[in-house]
Amino acid sequence: MSERHPENIVICIDTSRSMYRADYKPNRLRSSVEAVKKLVNERFAGDNSSAFAVVNFSDNPKKSVDFTADTSLIFEALDSLEVSGKSAMGEAIGLSIKLIISELRKIEAKIPRILVISDGNFTNTSVDPLKMARLAQGLNIKIDAFRLGELSPLNTLKRMSDLTGGNYYYNNDDQSLLQAAHDLAISNIKTYGDGAAAFIENPAFLRKIAANLLRVQDLTKDQEQRLLQIRGLADYKKCSICFSDENPYTKSSFYVSGRYCPNCQTPYHVHCLSSWANSQKEKIMKQAGTVRCPHCFYLLKIPAEVSQVQKLTSLAKPIIKEKKEPAIPEISHVEKIDFRALNSDAMFNSCPVCHYIFEEGQNILQCQNCETLYHEKCFKDLHESRCKSCGVKLHQF
Repeated sequence: MSERHPENIVICIDTSRSMYRADYKPNRLRSSVEAVKKLVNERFAGDNSSAFAVVNFSDNPKKSVDFTADTSLIFEALDSLEVSGKSAMGEAIGLSIKLIISELRKIEAKIPRILVISDGNFTNTSVDPLKMARLAQGLNIKIDAFRLGELSPLNTLKRMSDLTGGNYYYNNDDQSLLQAAHDLAISNIKTYGDGAAAFIENPAFLRKIAANLLRVQDLTKDQEQRLLQIRGLADYKKCSICFSDENPYTKSSFYVSGRYCPNCQTPYHVHCLSSWANSQKEKIMKQAGTVRCPHCFYLLKIPAEVSQVQKLTSLAKPIIKEKKEPAIPEISHVEKIDFRALNSDAMFNSCPVCHYIFEEGQNILQCQNCETLYHEKCFKDLHESRCKSCGVKLHQF
């Protein structure tokens, strides 16, 4: 049996009035449901590690079932779908992305996909489907599409699939719809060197999807009550790393600098969590400014201001050195580098001046002595134009 890439697939299915048309028997919606059932059954026959969620959309999108491998739950959600209203496709893709991001924050996340099943007509609302597709593209989420009904010049579904690198299927009858379901069901077979999950190791990607920590005032009453039940009244506002209410770094109370994991509600001082993150060996996580909750391994974002303060504090510590006569300064120069010419390691290194990673479109300079990279605007802030890594005096020609 061929190896498969486990995937999290959101079935985003149109339930607007136009899906009641009988050009597919008995109608477009019911034919689509049968195709999805075939997709689910055939995928699980070859890969029981994938999972499906169902989002349906008419006037508004609705999550019918969260990610699961339980076919009875999936089929029950599909069988309960009813036709009504207009088509809020953009909002539905936005909701699908939200469900996927929540899953990507978990450890050993699966490859994400969204399958949009629709006749391509959508209501002109505040959310443009193509805008959501561009967001999906930035998060490496592929959008596949099963297109039903007559083709139109705009063909938004194909444009979304092309933009995100997904599969587009135009289905003009029941049989072609079922064939598309079969093709997508077997599409996750591993091929040599495909590196399908490599995007998870991208620091910029990790930073985008990491969850923000909750403040004390962000907790709902239900969450507070749950914490009281699990931890007891005495400790639900104590850091799970230092076991104290008082922040050992800032001496402030938990109410000021305390935060909670949004997944398991474990409490931390944000500075304690940042220090714990710095003690770990995962280089990519450090570059991204992210950390996994020590309790549930949910992907969390370390506030940038906390990381910066700790770096400045570390730099401010006095270093005792033997006095030496100042050496004659070496002289070198910097050259402009195209972002696309950077290798994968350099691409996600951070500028030693601002500590932010490099992005396409930015002007980048490289020290020709030690190959340290700088944003061009940050290079101008160097003291006496000296490289922060090797100390060489640099000139820009």
